[in-house]
Amino acid sequence: MIELKNVSKFYSNNGIVTLGLRNINLKLNKGEIVAITGDSGSGKSTLLNVITAVDTYEEGELLFKGNETSYFNQNDMDTFRKDHVSFIFQNYNIIDSYTVLENVMLPLLLSGKSQEQAKQEAKEIIERVGLSHRLHHRGTKLSGGEKQRCVIARALASDSEILACDEPTGNLDSKTGEEIIQLISEVAKDKLVLIVTHNYNQVAEIATRRLKIADGEIIEDVFLKETRENEVEEVLTLEEKKITKGTYFRIALQNIFSTPKKTIFSTIVFFVISFITLLLFLMMLQQSYETYSSTIPAYSLQDKERVVVYNLDHSPLKKEDLENTSHKEIYYNAFYEETTIFFKAENDIEEFYAKLTYHKLDYKVAIGKEPTQNDEYFIVLPNEYQVYQYRERLDEQIMVTTGSNSGEKFGTLVGVGIGTDIGQPYLLCYESYHPMLLEASKEAVQIDHYLYLDGEQYNLKRIYSSNSRLELPSSYQTRDVQMKHLLEGLYPLVIEYKTIYRDDIDEPLLYLDSSAIKNFSYDDKIYEAVIYTSNVKAVQKQLEEQGYIVSIPSDIRVEASMYNLAILYMFLALSIMALVCLFFISYIILARVYASKNKDYGVLRTLGMVKKQLGRIVILEVLATGLISSILAFIVFLIIYHTTKISMGDYMNFGIIVLYFVAVLIFSFFIAKRFNRRLYKFSANTTLKGEVARND
Repeated sequence: MIELKNVSKFYSNNGIVTLGLRNINLKLNKGEIVAITGDSGSGKSTLLNVITAVDTYEEGELLFKGNETSYFNQNDMDTFRKDHVSFIFQNYNIIDSYTVLENVMLPLLLSGKSQEQAKQEAKEIIERVGLSHRLHHRGTKLSGGEKQRCVIARALASDSEILACDEPTGNLDSKTGEEIIQLISEVAKDKLVLIVTHNYNQVAEIATRRLKIADGEIIEDVFLKETRENEVEEVLTLEEKKITKGTYFRIALQNIFSTPKKTIFSTIVFFVISFITLLLFLMMLQQSYETYSSTIPAYSLQDKERVVVYNLDHSPLKKEDLENTSHKEIYYNAFYEETTIFFKAENDIEEFYAKLTYHKLDYKVAIGKEPTQNDEYFIVLPNEYQVYQYRERLDEQIMVTTGSNSGEKFGTLVGVGIGTDIGQPYLLCYESYHPMLLEASKEAVQIDHYLYLDGEQYNLKRIYSSNSRLELPSSYQTRDVQMKHLLEGLYPLVIEYKTIYRDDIDEPLLYLDSSAIKNFSYDDKIYEAVIYTSNVKAVQKQLEEQGYIVSIPSDIRVEASMYNLAILYMFLALSIMALVCLFFISYIILARVYASKNKDYGVLRTLGMVKKQLGRIVILEVLATGLISSILAFIVFLIIYHTTKISMGDYMNFGIIVLYFVAVLIFSFFIAKRFNRRLYKFSANTTLKGEVARND
């Protein structure tokens, strides 16, 4: 059945090479019960490990039914053990956190059997070894003899041709040891049984052959009883049996819930990781909104159906051209939609601000109610604003604090809503706005003035006087001078003024006639129009062909300054570095937690679970723990946010929540993959002994 030809095994530790086996030549046949004896360190267990593919060998050849095994890779060795080898160890090597039933079911599940079929067969085998009364007891609750019976039951479940026993009675009293040897004898029919033992007398009655090892060499090979002839050689097929998806999930969840202390600790680690990751995400988003200007729309009202029309020189528009477009609504000179007005509630010290619009906004009522009569008003806030700040202002009279009508009351604030497609608060009325509000919006119109010299922007002093003029130093006569005027920073204007060069000034001075500036929007002419249409691009094309300037607010954003970009990029770089450091720190911690499960993983490997299969189970374990922890972290953050109203929580939305959970799962996946690579860097024997943890 098995033949070893000049097989040698060496161990290397810190550059020192030691001998395990030297030039072993041996033939072993089915039906033999071979006692392998020798002093401690002689190479008995090493020989057993090499024969059963628990460990590798460096020289020679090992044949199984005439098939060479030197070409075996890790998966081949695992598959070979699953199909042909069962184990009984001195240290039992059952999974202590599993019940007797779960331990015995393992090889049956790995052979591809269903949960119900594996459970039924396992119960029958457990009854055969006399352990039915301990069916649902965990390994930690079993005596030494009961653990060994459990191991024998698991070996029977494997139904393999080779039964490898490494000091099966080493940790048992003599009476229990005799019972175990007798049980091994009973299950040894039609198998090759290999028993490594210090106490040959204990196995003398059942042994058919005795091998004695010294210094890694066989010094004695005695046939004690006649056994069957050598088997006919056959082609060895190493076929990986498929495990059902349900089995993967059951084993992964079993590993999680059967080790509560380790699970709680790893959950705490993942909780901290998840919580910090969520905070970093929200902080990056907040920083983007606050410092990266390209994320800030130029217009406050960003409805995708909104079109703003004006002339470059701010000359009047033709009403018939506007109404000849495909539209739903048209508002003329609707500067109020982008003009900020300041208010104050009757009993409130702090001011708040809002803009006006007749367009129906898309919002949900957060507190209070919608207006039902003309003296009632409703505030719609962008979703990142804090609603609770307006709660005490409800049902109070509000007054304008902007312009000549400051301090006059005009209505009651009855509700607050959260809206979409807006960048600042909007004050909605029932049917029509109080005249005072419209007047205040006109008075609140601001014009920004920019002076460009040779293409570079400069600040300039503004002085209000009875007539408008631009005074420049005489030295500017040879320079390219341009003035740009923006209404609320949005609409280009042309303002009539004279340019005067003077020798007695060192910097530009802009004198403005304030009444002349404001009068442009107060007469009956149309200087600007807002069109709401479902055919935005068509309307834009039509009006641009007629010479109008057309802006689509949802597409226009303010350019970012280099300073703001530098802050953002620096913050993003630091956040990414923090996440990378967090990954490695958490891996080091979690690797220790999962390394403490090395024995359990080693047991699964000796039972023939291949790299891909065990890798899936480890990944499922880590992903499940990561997902549970991330959900807990998210819930805790929500509690903190609703309790303290921290500003970064205002930036949380569905996309960020999805991204957060995906990031944690990817994070967990890579930690699991990294641990799997470490786990399979060593042989099954090394993993079983826990040396992965010591070398991690």
